Amino acid sequence: MNIQRTLRSRRNGASSLRAGAVLLEVLLALMLFAVTAAIITSSMNASMDGLERLKLNTHAANLAATIFAELELGQRAADSSGEQLLEKPFDAWTYEVARVTSETESVEAGESGGLARLEVILRHKAPDLVHRQMQWLKLPAAKTPSESSTLTADTGGLSR
Repeated sequence: MNIQRTLRSRRNGASSLRAGAVLLEVLLALMLFAVTAAIITSSMNASMDGLERLKLNTHAANLAATIFAELELGQRAADSSGEQLLEKPFDAWTYEVARVTSETESVEAGESGGLARLEVILRHKAPDLVHRQMQWLKLPAAKTPSESSTLTADTGGLSR
């Protein structure tokens, strides 16, 4: 009888050891799953932030190209003072036009043939983004008030 009792107690002890090992494996697998999920979530979050930053930088480059084109056509003033808001739907953006001067400005002015070195600085409110773009432009000559009225009279009231 003692032998049977001993064998039963060994079987019960072995089964409880197996159950404990299975429980330990389940807890380890759950921990690995949680760590993996956290890593994947943080990398996806970083990827989405990078995508948003790329989208805003591309949008800023397009807006800067538009502002340079308007400056070249004379629709915007090249000597604007300070930051200015863009019109809707771009009211989250501000822009500033700055003339870039250097120590050798007189030499560059002679070589550039009337070109002005302008920098457009675009800022987005949320998320914070600053985009700078520089370009050489030949700006149209500023019209005097008498030239503007002559142009209007010559075109029959239509401005160019």
